[in-house]
Amino acid sequence: MNYRTPVTHASVATLLLTLSSLNISSASAQTLGNGTIEEIVIVGKFQKSLEKAIDQKRNSASVIEAISAEDIGVLPETAITDSLKRLPGLAQDRDRGNGSQISIRGMGALLSLATLNGREQATVDDSRNVRFDQFPAELISAAQVYKTPQAKLTDGAVSGLVNLETIKPLSVTGTKVVVDLKGTYSSLGVDIPDAANDGLSSKLSVSYIDQFFNDTLGVTLGFSGRSTPIATQKSSLWGYGDTTQNATWVDGEATQFSPWGGNAMVRGGEDSRTGFIADIQWKPSDELEINYDVFLSEFEIEETARGFSYEIDASDVVATRTAPSKQTMPYTAANAVDVLAGTAALTTLRNVNDSMQQDDELFSNGLNVKWKKDGWTIKFDANHSSSTRDARYFALLTENDNPGKIDFWVQDDRMRANLVSASLTDPNQNYFAQVQVKPLSKGADQINSYSLDLTYDFDDSFISSVDVGVKASAREKRRETQRWDQFSANWGADRPSGFIIDGVAESYWSDLPAYMSVDIDNAVNTVFGGLQNPTPNSATNALGSWKAKEDVTAVYLQVNAETEIAGLPLTGNIGVRNVETDTETFGGRRNAQLNPGGWWEASPDVIYVSATHSYSDLLPSTNWTLQLTDKHQIRLGLGKTIARAPIEMMTPNLDLVVDATNPSPGTSQTGNPQLNPFRADQADLAYNWFFGEASSLSVNLFYKDVESYIGRQANAETITFDGHEFSISRPVNGEGGYIRGVELAYTQEFDFLPEPFKGFGIYSNVTFNETNIHQMIPVYNADKASLTGFSENTGNLTLWYYKSGFEARVTYSYRSEFQRDINAEAGTTGLNDAEGYVDLSLSYEFNDNYKAYLQVQNLNNSPYKTLAEDFNNENHRNAYEEFGTVYTLGVTWRL
Repeated sequence: MNYRTPVTHASVATLLLTLSSLNISSASAQTLGNGTIEEIVIVGKFQKSLEKAIDQKRNSASVIEAISAEDIGVLPETAITDSLKRLPGLAQDRDRGNGSQISIRGMGALLSLATLNGREQATVDDSRNVRFDQFPAELISAAQVYKTPQAKLTDGAVSGLVNLETIKPLSVTGTKVVVDLKGTYSSLGVDIPDAANDGLSSKLSVSYIDQFFNDTLGVTLGFSGRSTPIATQKSSLWGYGDTTQNATWVDGEATQFSPWGGNAMVRGGEDSRTGFIADIQWKPSDELEINYDVFLSEFEIEETARGFSYEIDASDVVATRTAPSKQTMPYTAANAVDVLAGTAALTTLRNVNDSMQQDDELFSNGLNVKWKKDGWTIKFDANHSSSTRDARYFALLTENDNPGKIDFWVQDDRMRANLVSASLTDPNQNYFAQVQVKPLSKGADQINSYSLDLTYDFDDSFISSVDVGVKASAREKRRETQRWDQFSANWGADRPSGFIIDGVAESYWSDLPAYMSVDIDNAVNTVFGGLQNPTPNSATNALGSWKAKEDVTAVYLQVNAETEIAGLPLTGNIGVRNVETDTETFGGRRNAQLNPGGWWEASPDVIYVSATHSYSDLLPSTNWTLQLTDKHQIRLGLGKTIARAPIEMMTPNLDLVVDATNPSPGTSQTGNPQLNPFRADQADLAYNWFFGEASSLSVNLFYKDVESYIGRQANAETITFDGHEFSISRPVNGEGGYIRGVELAYTQEFDFLPEPFKGFGIYSNVTFNETNIHQMIPVYNADKASLTGFSENTGNLTLWYYKSGFEARVTYSYRSEFQRDINAEAGTTGLNDAEGYVDLSLSYEFNDNYKAYLQVQNLNNSPYKTLAEDFNNENHRNAYEEFGTVYTLGVTWRL
């Protein structure tokens, strides 16, 4: 839902200011007589990380957020996403219950950029979006989120730049060894037969840091391995249509909308991840420093999903509960209703048994050489990052002899259903029909980059230093896919009797039909002769494959200054970055409109094409900090930013298939190789008050004047193919709009409270955003359709307590509703409901060497809920998925 409450914004601001006024400065010393006795205050790990993060924020040249740890292996959370999501303005997007991608200031992942040790990383997805769940928190020592640009920072982010850091061994004193062993339990896993180890799993991480040869050579080694059960349960209703006219809108008006079908699936399996880092740092003198680092992440998923699906006969729906339609599309009649419950005839009824295997690998290494002499600093950096994905996903389907009818209804945002006469579990009523391979795919991404940076430090000048540099990178990303259907040779005769496992699968929700679980591999091999692509060189495979190349060259100049205004210290920088981007994309089309390329051997009905595109951007930026006192500062950041188009949107692929049941007009979609980036001029104005080592209050106003954005236009063009017309949608650049908002953050350790309350603290933030940009063209629902991934409100609240080695934290994270990805053909989008989830962490440190802890994720079992992809009608529920609660018990040994 989209509730606008302007009063709430002011109320929250007032509350934060009121809370901050309760501060009583903590004395670090007590005076007795004529002497001073120092008071040693022991704080917990979480508070220590906050203190270091606040120091980074106070001293940064940009508006930033930060997380920090004293050394490797001690970040407070289990996954790096859990650490990032609690920062002001940040929220996570969940995949199988795990935080995978990050939203900054309400804007989706496509407007941000992530780097590791300052270097852009290859990605396993088709887009540029980094999956943060590939970076184990145990191997990351710090992270910064740059919300305002600097000329010397990597370009490519509008919402913010996230930089993850591995620790440099010479920054640590002495030998450090950390061993962490933990076990996890999934509340859903124990009830789902396919979940690995009945919902139990383990994780081991080992970290080692040492220095040699009089502290001139340092080594960091880290390993993290975990195996996590997959356990989710999901039900869905599919896109709604006009039942009165059998979904064709013959009379130009739709009067009764009901779902076209639905499904319910239970997923179980195992998610295995392994991470490794190595860092060698050599500093033979004060002038020369050489650093080489390696990061490797392997990610494997083996997953089985079981359940059922059905399709409704749109001409035979009897509604038993309706509501006035909230449909806003042009064909809606004034008296239209949305069907919330009813009885419908079924055209198909299927048992569905899915199998999915996915292997991802990310490798990154880099060499950095730094030389300092007589005020000069010269840095050279070379980096290689590559990723691969090998995925196999197929579904084994049965058909029911006589589907009959279904009673369905929506309750508590979830689909419920009963079969009137048919049974999904009776092998005599169901037969093996087909295998859908969707798809077999291989993907690869590779980035090679080189940079040279020079800095000159001035003495006794308001110009403190000047930075100049050049960077060049070359990227190549490709995807190859195969999709096909295999049908039973004995249609209607291959019964599943000999392949049923675990008897009849129970219904995980009492108000959904029971379904049949089968031995997938055995059935596919026996009934269908294994997975065999009948047309390996078909156009379908070629049209789903593509390749893209991208070369980026950047040069920059940045002047850093220190001066005074009215006796107040003023520090800042001003600079400019010029970026040249050249792209070349390759793909297959049934109707070629671009220059012929030469990537694949062409099949008879496909023409392979390539397209080139170039653009340049001049990106000025400036950041200034006015130090009102040693505790109060005002920051101003101005700049121009870009976020390049998602790579998969720039591919020229176009598939045209004639539908015999409705041959004209057909619909299809294509990419747009000529897409320009998302461009914005932005301004940040921030006030920070640091009133304790772990206490601060921040207010940040931001405004982004959007010059161009990337949307998708339905009916962008009409193409005639084989005597039939096709309406084509494609990504396009839109012009004009804004993104604006305010961030409030309040952190305080309540060290002034009397015992036993001394040791409590609060970490809180809230962000309010708004935009007038609509990515869907034309816009069918202006109140809801906006930017992909855009949330109007995000917030986090953490309460912590530390006493004599015992530490407790409870965190509530909130994200308001946001758009899912834009539908390729219709130019529409689904809507993700608001999410709010609770995490808990308890630990006890026995001494400097041993600690035990308990962590609970998603304590309130917050579900994932979406609306259907039909103009965001809030009556049209789509997906409802539960991930359950995950409990982790662990021990840590430190040397």
